[in-house]
Amino acid sequence: MENLTHALYMAFAMAVFVIAFSLSLYLVNKLNATAKDIVYSIEGSYYDSLSLNNLIEKNEDRNRSRIVGIDTIIPTLYRYYKESFAVKILDADGTLLQYFDTTTEGDVNAAKATITEQRTDKQKALLSLYDDSGKKCYMSGAPWLANINKDAKTRIDMYIRGGKGYINNTLVDFTSNNLKQYQTNQFKEIFTQYAYEGDTISDDSTGELVTLTGNKQISTKIIIIYQVIS
Repeated sequence: MENLTHALYMAFAMAVFVIAFSLSLYLVNKLNATAKDIVYSIEGSYYDSLSLNNLIEKNEDRNRSRIVGIDTIIPTLYRYYKESFAVKILDADGTLLQYFDTTTEGDVNAAKATITEQRTDKQKALLSLYDDSGKKCYMSGAPWLANINKDAKTRIDMYIRGGKGYINNTLVDFTSNNLKQYQTNQFKEIFTQYAYEGDTISDDSTGELVTLTGNKQISTKIIIIYQVIS
């Protein structure tokens, strides 16, 4: 009888332990999910709410902005080539300091590889804008595209700290134009978009893309602009 009572106590204790352990796991998972929701609501929702549809349909979203420091810009730069959005860094007077956009970089890289006599007017214009070493937004022919997952990060590292080095045997130099120069500045962050494929008709008064002509599918890309505040 005593052994049976002891066994019942042990069984009851084991059942209590299993219930308590299961409840603990549930609470831990619930806490983890809640923490993720909080982080998302603070950091992620600002970006996700600015979908392409919103940018096209709601003009007020185009004008949304906030004041940030380079601590916000840095993680954004490391995401641009993974998440297919573009980033422009502008000086206080609107001068383009640096442009991060895989679509434009690909066009510049292709134009650089094209024989001079065979370059189109568009390619000549791209090289004038982004492959002129006298301009601050010089891309050096975008050599990081050869291995973008590795070399785009190297380019960003150089730009942030003001580095200089070779990427795929091409010298990339950010010693005189880099983000480190503005580490004490604030920036105005603005979201907009542009179309890089498709035939469109634009409303001259607003610049909005209002319709699609022909059979081409319109492709658009979000641009995040960071302009230095004097």
